[in-house]
Amino acid sequence: MSIEALSQAAQRGVPEAQLQLAIAYMTGEGVKQDPVMGRRWLEKAAQNGQSDAARFLGLIYLRGLDTPPDLARSEALLAQAGAAGDVEAQWCLASLQLGRRDTDRARVAGRQQLESAARAGHPRALCQLAWLLDGRSGEPVEPQAAFQMALRAARAGDGGALLMLSEWSRLGRWLTRDLSRAGALAQAAAERNWLLAAELAAAMAPAGPVSLERLAFREQADTAWPAPALSMASWEPRVVLIRQLLNDFECAEVVNAASEHLAPSFIVDQDGDHVSDQIRSSTEVRLRDGLRNLVLNAVEERMAAWSMVPVQHGEYPLVLRYQHGQSFEQHYDYFIPERFAMGEGPLELGGQRVATQLLYLNTAFSGGETRFDRAGLVIKPERGMCMLFHNVKPDHNVDPLTRHTGVAVDAGVKWLLSRWIRELPSDCPAASHARDVYKKPSE
Repeated sequence: MSIEALSQAAQRGVPEAQLQLAIAYMTGEGVKQDPVMGRRWLEKAAQNGQSDAARFLGLIYLRGLDTPPDLARSEALLAQAGAAGDVEAQWCLASLQLGRRDTDRARVAGRQQLESAARAGHPRALCQLAWLLDGRSGEPVEPQAAFQMALRAARAGDGGALLMLSEWSRLGRWLTRDLSRAGALAQAAAERNWLLAAELAAAMAPAGPVSLERLAFREQADTAWPAPALSMASWEPRVVLIRQLLNDFECAEVVNAASEHLAPSFIVDQDGDHVSDQIRSSTEVRLRDGLRNLVLNAVEERMAAWSMVPVQHGEYPLVLRYQHGQSFEQHYDYFIPERFAMGEGPLELGGQRVATQLLYLNTAFSGGETRFDRAGLVIKPERGMCMLFHNVKPDHNVDPLTRHTGVAVDAGVKWLLSRWIRELPSDCPAASHARDVYKKPSE
């Protein structure tokens, strides 16, 4: 149908024509590209009950595509599409609700949407519900249900589910321990372009393809996940390492969820402005509400629990990708205290950055260490390991020994999650805080 005929049908109120005309404006197919006009026609189609239009528009407002994000509007549109039986919309709505920091109500509703999408066979919903029932979020373990859901998702080609089965095979959890099979499952995930799967497969020497039909559930008494292990790397500066905070599946979930939203990195300078700068040459995405899901939310909550500071004190986590030659040159994470009183500039909300957490998501690269330049301390990344360092001393003076460098990557790709912890909740006005100004750092 020509654009003219499509436009006439859309003007008459035909929902399918309105949807197709919206797509034409969005893509520039046969008409000058115009995202605003595209959204208008999506609105009309959605108002006329076109569920695909409601889902498309919901995702536009969710991700902030050519328009500011609007999570309330997105949630309403995805709910409309989901109620009409759109399984993809149910999955997207579950991710939005289960990935938010705010209310328990949203999580209850999100769980219902997740289960609905899983019942309809949505691979991502099946995979993440399997993870939930495997006990990693603190819920009671339901091994057989988790296994069956992971298997269904893997048969549908979900890379994350294949990686989950791979990890179970490697550890002997719900499957007989078999490293060759674990490698083959990871290789199958890599063939579906699931990031991190290739480096995991390479470490296990896969032996040909694996038959999912031959996988058999096996419940054992000794199937606990390896516990995180805490050690002190340095007292000056205070640097703590938490190994095995994430498993391989969780690391891959973070990377794959973040990868489609990457943009060139910027820094927050000492005036509190977001600026591009040669000091950091990576690409990044901040995992705000709307770009998160069940697993990413649980990762942040687990990091907060090990920091012993409430999750609300953390800025939204930042996922960074460093490719060959990219680095983050010498810098401090704290804001120079003598420049600002509480409530000024970058200390306006949340106050000082009192601590930093760096979570290493992979290891298939050379270089890329974190180096504390003044302390002579070098931390080599380990997959799933979280480093916590304190930017201020116990007396609340900032610690110049925390000046650090993200060393350039020599080969491969480095993935990292960074989380900064403020002394107050990150959205709390700091001017009303009792503390006045910080002391100058001791020489």
